[in-house]
Amino acid sequence: MKRIEVQSIWEKIVDLGFSDYNKLNRAQRVWLNIEPLTTSGLLDHYINYGADKNSDTIADLEYLNFHSVANQLRAFNQKYFPNGVPLGPDARQKQFDKYPENQLEKDMDEINTQFWDICNQLENALHEHINQSIHLISVL
Repeated sequence: MKRIEVQSIWEKIVDLGFSDYNKLNRAQRVWLNIEPLTTSGLLDHYINYGADKNSDTIADLEYLNFHSVANQLRAFNQKYFPNGVPLGPDARQKQFDKYPENQLEKDMDEINTQFWDICNQLENALHEHINQSIHLISVL
């Protein structure tokens, strides 16, 4: 299936994910957590609300066999959030503000460059996941 063919399902998943995340099944959750990475990258993950589900995103990356990206997130978390990734963009920004701006920019550029090098592969894996589990995804 092409992405446009499942747009209405995607919108339902987003609605459910923001209203009652715990009601998502695994197939839906993978889509919800990985899609924003493929469109906006890892930097956006931390700046917006994606990192509120950081541990699930890491698990979902590993579920799709993208251990290298999961490890990138782990390494970034360990460096900037040694006590755990704070909930909410403002709390994460407060933590980022504790580090020299040039160091943070350098590390974010590095993590994004590495990510964008394999993003197409991740996007393809996500589309394959959606197609293989559409019967589980579309149960909304």
